[in-house]
Amino acid sequence: MPKNSEPASFDDFVHWLGERDREADSEQAEPSPEAFATARTAHQVFGDLKRVHHQELVARLRSGTYYEELELMAAADADRDRWLPRLRTPNGFAISTLYAADGAAGAAPVALLVECPEELRDLCRGLKVSILAGGSWIEIGEIDVDGKSTGDLPPGMEFKPPFGFRVGPIEEQPEDLRKPEQT
Repeated sequence: MPKNSEPASFDDFVHWLGERDREADSEQAEPSPEAFATARTAHQVFGDLKRVHHQELVARLRSGTYYEELELMAAADADRDRWLPRLRTPNGFAISTLYAADGAAGAAPVALLVECPEELRDLCRGLKVSILAGGSWIEIGEIDVDGKSTGDLPPGMEFKPPFGFRVGPIEEQPEDLRKPEQT
């Protein structure tokens, strides 16, 4: 389907399938009944999985056990109108690094901005955000009414892996989060 920031409706998807079928076989005006049934089933399964994932995410946030490990290879937003690049986590949180205006190339960030997904703002409001970097937890601050939390990083902090963030109280030390060595 053509790239678009808004998810397409199911009918748009079926229409797109029909267009592709017409391009491949000019005699066929509509998607085959099999293609339509398969597309509907796939759409329903995707919707069910998305709902279950959202329910589990909400349960983790409510219980105070939300932790997400961050990989620096995570997707960055492609919004060219945005002045501040941000790392997007698999669950929709966005993390932006802020640098000193007079900082040299390659300098460590001086602050972080964490934005929660719009559909979780009410649930996350008032919860503390902590970042794991360089083997230490750094409290960023509470999520505000706009779903954002901003906080300074300690001067001279080594901004190196492992990286992660927690919404809610810290329940473990960084060494408790490390994966056991494979034997």
